[in-house]
Amino acid sequence: MEGGIVFVFGACLGSFLSVCILRWPLGVSIVRPSSRCPACGLAIPAGLNLPILGYFLLRGRARCCGAHLDPRDPLVETFTAVACTGLWFLYPPKLFLLYVLLVAGLIVASGLDLDHLVIPDGLTLGGVLAGITASYFVPELQQSSDGTEAMLGSALSAAAGGAFLWALAKSASWLLQKDAMGMGDAKLLAALGAFLGWKSLFWIVAGSSVLGSLFGLAILAKRKRKLGVKIPYGPFLALAAIIWIFFNNLV
Repeated sequence: MEGGIVFVFGACLGSFLSVCILRWPLGVSIVRPSSRCPACGLAIPAGLNLPILGYFLLRGRARCCGAHLDPRDPLVETFTAVACTGLWFLYPPKLFLLYVLLVAGLIVASGLDLDHLVIPDGLTLGGVLAGITASYFVPELQQSSDGTEAMLGSALSAAAGGAFLWALAKSASWLLQKDAMGMGDAKLLAALGAFLGWKSLFWIVAGSSVLGSLFGLAILAKRKRKLGVKIPYGPFLALAAIIWIFFNNLV
């Protein structure tokens, strides 16, 4: 019963995250107006504005004008619902809420990076601040029982993660004589360090590198593109971090 409630909550949260991904770059409110057709702007009836199910009830097309709906929306909603449900069964309430907050931020960051090759400072630097603050009030986030110690560990982990990826990006850019990685990625790793601690950084960097490399090779092979195509790195950092959250006890 509880798992079902959490799943529905996660699906609704995912719907909201899709709105954030769409509206944030436009500089418009993520709250108002209510959900509308992306093609003609008409409001979506409440009975059809259902997470996951709404897309299939409409058969992937807007009822008002027949425009194709973005299939990514139900994917985001389903992923968020499944992630929230898994976290509910793995962690106590305080950690559950913090990890849901982190996963939500990672989903939005990934969507924006995929669409616009940018991750806003509001997510990355805001994540650093949120992680450090949360570590003080919930020291279990850093596997500690002392708030001050946990906050210090969070801050040091954020600095280490950000500095490492910044140095790596600068070195790669110097070798390739062009921008190899955005600074948003370094800030994102800093935020992950603030939430997940220094032990997670090794896995996140290694895991995201493998995931990104495999994806890049697949894209090059499928589309026969030349080297130099831009592939956002943020989603791979996010995916590696989410894997860590679920399986860090096994590492």
